[in-house]
Parts: sequence; C-alpha cells; structure tokens
Amino acid sequence: MTIDPAALKRERSMLYAGLSDLALIVVAFAAGAWANSLMIAAEALRGSLLFCLEMVLLLLLRRIHRQRIHAFDYGAGKLEQFANLGIGTAMGFGGLWVGATAAYRWWHPPAQGGLGLDFAALVGVINVLQNGWAFWTLSRAGRDGASVIMTGQIRTRFAKLVSSGLVLTALCVNAVFRGQPIGLAAEVLGSAFVALVMLELAVSMWRSAMPSLLDRTLEEAQQLLINRALADYFDEYEDLVAVRSRMSGNTPLVEIVLGFAVHRQIGDIQHIVDKIKVTIGELIPGSAVTVVPIAWRVSRG
Repeated sequence: MTIDPAALKRERSMLYAGLSDLALIVVAFAAGAWANSLMIAAEALRGSLLFCLEMVLLLLLRRIHRQRIHAFDYGAGKLEQFANLGIGTAMGFGGLWVGATAAYRWWHPPAQGGLGLDFAALVGVINVLQNGWAFWTLSRAGRDGASVIMTGQIRTRFAKLVSSGLVLTALCVNAVFRGQPIGLAAEVLGSAFVALVMLELAVSMWRSAMPSLLDRTLEEAQQLLINRALADYFDEYEDLVAVRSRMSGNTPLVEIVLGFAVHRQIGDIQHIVDKIKVTIGELIPGSAVTVVPIAWRVSRG
C-alpha cells in the first residue's frame, strides 16, 4: 500500500530522534562512570526509559499509517497505555533510587575525576544540542497536528530540552567548582532535579494509563454531544436501542445501535448511519464512532 509522504516524514523524524537518543545514552552512561557523576547517569537512565517508550510509539505509529490496527478490537490506544504504565513504574523506581543516592552523596561527597567532569559537561552540551535538533525535526514533521502520537512527542521533546538545559548548567558548575562545596551542591541538586523530573513523569504516566486501562467513560460534556447528535436525527430512525461509550487510550470510542423498520431500503439506512457518524465525529474530534443498524418491527409510537 502507498504511504502518505507526510506520514513517512513523521516516522523518520521519530526514528532519527530515537537513534540519536540511543547513541547519546551510551555516551552519557560512560561519562557518568568516568566522572562518578550521579547527575549525568540519572539523565541517561531517564533517557533510556523514554527511548523505550518512543520505540513503542513508533511501532504503533507505523501500524496506524499502514492500517494494521484492525487486529486490536479496541484500537491501539491500550498498547500505548500499557507501555506508559510499565515504563512509568520503572521511571518511578528509578527516580526514588536517584533521589536516595543524591541524599547519600550530600553527606558522603564522592571522589570525582577532573577530566571526567569536563567530559560529562561536554556530553551535557551535546545533549542540549541533540534535544534541540530533535525538537525542531519533530515539530516540522508534526506541525499539521494530524497525529496525536506526534503531538505528544513534540511536547515531550520540548520538556526534555528544557530539562537538559538545567542539567547542563549544574554539570558546568560542578566542573568549574570541582571538589568544592559549590560543586557538590550542584551535583546533588542537579541529581535531585532529575529525580523529581522522573517522579513527575512516572505520576503523569500512571494518571494517563490507569483510567484508560480501567475503561474510563467519556466526560459528561462529550456524552451530551452524542445525545445532541442523536436528537438531531430523531425522526430518521425508529428506535434508539443502545449507546455505549468509553476511552481506549486517548481515543473516545462510541458505539450506537439503532433500530430501523424492516421495510426501509438499505441505501436509506446507510445514508442515515453515515450522517450520524460524521456528525458525532465532528462534535468529538478524534473519536472512533460505530453505528450498528438492526431490524426493528415495533415503532416508537
């Protein structure tokens, strides 16, 4: 099948950003070991967990672009939320470990090599530049707003850019004031900042995943929009049999069962079904709407 060029551009931008993340993560772990810097090691740990999530989202994006999500009865959103839950849990434990280690280092200052700290600061500079490049690339590929996954990746990358800038500042302070209280404070506070970022990410992932995995219902305002659409076409179907709605990941799922008199033509029924689907889709952007017609032998009156 032919893939839309804009879709391919989104996939490539995510792939290139992810591969550059992976290369930088390896270097950052090496810098953390050389400089005995918890801060750069914690940044690499956070980056490695987000890299795993990026790759899951890239696989989902590829399936969506190739229309292969029919294998999932309730859409691919559940898989995204399972990934959020698992990686969010790992992120939470990682944040707790980094925070506890940072507190220990405050009372037990580590021995840090001079050249290692310089190398860690250089890696911090590269990290900022890489995040800036990735943010620019993703923004260009996803500026049409057609992909929810891409929009989320752009926001995440911007947060990583800001975070990496703050970490770079702390790394430079530690390198300049190595072996002094100011350098130790920069190392500990920078590590604590990364720990807080990891914990905040973990909480946001849990908040996003749990309601969707537990079949969160649509908000009342969205349910009212569905009722309004059905009321607009009240005279065009014989009976409203059922209305079911819930969230699958970030996608609102709406299933409506309508009764039509047995003597009505299939073309007429399909026309009404299509109009209702389009109307609800316009009222609730991004929703997946299913309207099921059934034969109805008893009129409403």
